[in-house]
Amino acid sequence: MSSVNPKLLIALVVAILIVVIVKVSNPYREYSTQGFWETATIASVDEIPDEALEPGNRNGGVLMWAAMRTTDPGIIEALVSRGAEINEADGVFMGTPLTGAAGYSSTPEVIDKLIELGADINQLVNHNEDALMIAARYNHNSMIIERLLVHGADATRKNSQALTAIDIARESGNQAAISVLERARKL
Repeated sequence: MSSVNPKLLIALVVAILIVVIVKVSNPYREYSTQGFWETATIASVDEIPDEALEPGNRNGGVLMWAAMRTTDPGIIEALVSRGAEINEADGVFMGTPLTGAAGYSSTPEVIDKLIELGADINQLVNHNEDALMIAARYNHNSMIIERLLVHGADATRKNSQALTAIDIARESGNQAAISVLERARKL
């Protein structure tokens, strides 16, 4: 019978300790996940601990994750009424709930609710891009682009590479955004 290599046992113990430390140091990770918000309800919002709503969640703001994935604008309102910061920026990309929704939501009413609650449509994130530019890059739902324009997004603003939203849409091959932005230019 062969003996177990002590180095392997030590490596196993260290790996287990790392997993435990990660879990204990960030107990609110589940509230900052795509999966949670795809099935969340307003009742789910009531179950979130207050600490998870405080700015600085290592996984990104709870409201930003909700804005990207929920189809219920009532969830956005419930989170803000519980204290989630409407313009909280994450520490990596400087993304906000509105830029998250602009990039990944398929629900124009979420955009409307965020702006109604005070989201800054002109707030700049990574590379000096705003919500319209993020939508032009990532979101192929023309209604999201339209809602941003209705709410006053500036289609002429340039990012740090001197690109406008339509330039970004063209570069990204986002035909839905190109169509809406070209139509808006003609008005």
